Amino acid sequence: MYSYEELESGVIQAGVCTGCGACISACPLYYIQLIDGMPRRPKKRAACKNCGTCFNSCYKVKGESYGDNTGRYLRAVSAKWDHGTQCQDGGIVTAILRYAYEMKLIDGAVLTCRDNNSWMPVPCVAKSADDFDASSKTKFGVSPVLMDLRPAVVEHGLNKLCVVGTPCHIQSLRHLQRSNADVSSAVALTIGLFCSGNLEYRHIAERIHTLGIRPEDVEKLAVSNGRFIIKAGDRSESIPLSEIKSWVPGHCSFCRDYTGELADISIGSEGSPEGWSTVIIRTEKGEEIFSGLEKSTAVSVSGIGSAELERLKRASEAKRNSQNSYVI
Repeated sequence: MYSYEELESGVIQAGVCTGCGACISACPLYYIQLIDGMPRRPKKRAACKNCGTCFNSCYKVKGESYGDNTGRYLRAVSAKWDHGTQCQDGGIVTAILRYAYEMKLIDGAVLTCRDNNSWMPVPCVAKSADDFDASSKTKFGVSPVLMDLRPAVVEHGLNKLCVVGTPCHIQSLRHLQRSNADVSSAVALTIGLFCSGNLEYRHIAERIHTLGIRPEDVEKLAVSNGRFIIKAGDRSESIPLSEIKSWVPGHCSFCRDYTGELADISIGSEGSPEGWSTVIIRTEKGEEIFSGLEKSTAVSVSGIGSAELERLKRASEAKRNSQNSYVI
């Protein structure tokens, strides 16, 4: 039976671990912890003998699932939350969370928040509209979102969760659900975020410091038109992505999913004008929730032109064709 030792050698030490946090939540005894940004078991325990829960919870063991181009979907639109002035792009992630919560379709969410006054991403459990608002805006860096699944269920008593994450988080969650992991049954909705490749936060923090900008003054971090953008007050610093390739975590080279193909709803900026979000509704559950949000008149929605949709498909294909493959 494969166990933590094989997970450590075949995934973590091999450099393909995405830090999604699934193995941390999968262990019912909390033996795996986040140490120096990676899942670790500080000490081998007797209960670990003949137990392969952590190994079997890792989606890297089975490999990712992909469709064609942007994956299967029911429809794709551009949308903007009319009350999302403090959100990134169209603010649709926050709008969906608030709507689903108000309609009692979810009772909370596991997603990424900011650590105090910095832009360092940290996983968190959101249980209110205020929590959803506080988690808005794009953060860059590895965030083990799924490590909060078990605490959300066991400690917070939530059983209709939304998981918001990048494609690796959604791929991992679907693997947990296929494996019948106990905490995965509490997930009622998934929102996938477009991701062409993450950036390590420590490099971002160093550049912000070098630019003489206080972290608390940063208003927005974004990737647009091949450049990384840092906005703080009247300043807008633009760095070509070609100059910061070393900021991309090594595990990103194995990911071929750009649009979060296995999510109920996928959201990003590619394919929509500035200030709007591209929304890909993939499942009946996603359609039910988004169409309800549309009817609430809280959002503005428009179609996506064929040229914009083709550009999105090309971006998805480009990521898929440029990545490596890895199987344990």
